[in-house]
Amino acid sequence: MEFTVTQKQRLQELGFEGVFPSDFEDVDERNRFFEELVGRLRDRNRKRFERLVGNKIPFWRKVSSDLRNRFYELGFVEVRTPEIISYSLLEKMEISDDLREQVYWLEEDNRCLRPMLAPNLYNELRHFNRISNQSKVRIFEIGTCFRREKSSSEHLNEFTMLNAVEMGDIGDTEERLDRLIEEVFGEFTDYKKVGEESSLYGKTVDVLVDGVEVASCIAGPHPLDSNWSIDQPWVGIGLGVERLAMLLDDGSTAKAYGNSYIYQDGVRLDIK
Repeated sequence: MEFTVTQKQRLQELGFEGVFPSDFEDVDERNRFFEELVGRLRDRNRKRFERLVGNKIPFWRKVSSDLRNRFYELGFVEVRTPEIISYSLLEKMEISDDLREQVYWLEEDNRCLRPMLAPNLYNELRHFNRISNQSKVRIFEIGTCFRREKSSSEHLNEFTMLNAVEMGDIGDTEERLDRLIEEVFGEFTDYKKVGEESSLYGKTVDVLVDGVEVASCIAGPHPLDSNWSIDQPWVGIGLGVERLAMLLDDGSTAKAYGNSYIYQDGVRLDIK
């Protein structure tokens, strides 16, 4: 015997993770277990609420601040770019039809809400490289991106990305990328690297925390570089802030750490 549909829905609302138990002998045993589990989940929700009120600074904000400070320590310059971008910028990324359908278009397709930070950072790299007299350019941005994709525990329509790029005299790019990944993620948590293939970027290195992808990393040069007049080696990291916060906080859904009326800092507000 297993939980009813209503019971499963209630447990998911409270942040239950994992597989629902289904080996109850009878209805009474199931219902007793359900009530005990609901009580534990409510207590956890209450403790998270008390933490938020007591600390004032949300956990997701701490993660974002720690990441920002870490990149400062590594010598990266923070930039800030528009959330509304022109079609011409996105066109230079040579995005697939699938991604184009996920874009929030504005003003008869001439502009859109940025679905990624990459075109903006490419643009900034070009300018920094032209002006700088140093052998390396290091820049990063933490900002909001938007995609029309099915919302899930790990995907949001409105989410926060951290993108960082280092370009110039960096030696072996794959070795430098490995070192940068360790410099960033080694400060926060245990992680695992796996090789992947991206339809946009080709060969990438994904960073997994507890088996969940939190970042996609790449070593240039890349064929897209010529669209931006970039002709130097580079390495880059793209990281989902809400997803990382969820994992570091033992949360059950990235939505709980994003922009929301129902959730604040992992707390479900409509449940007492």
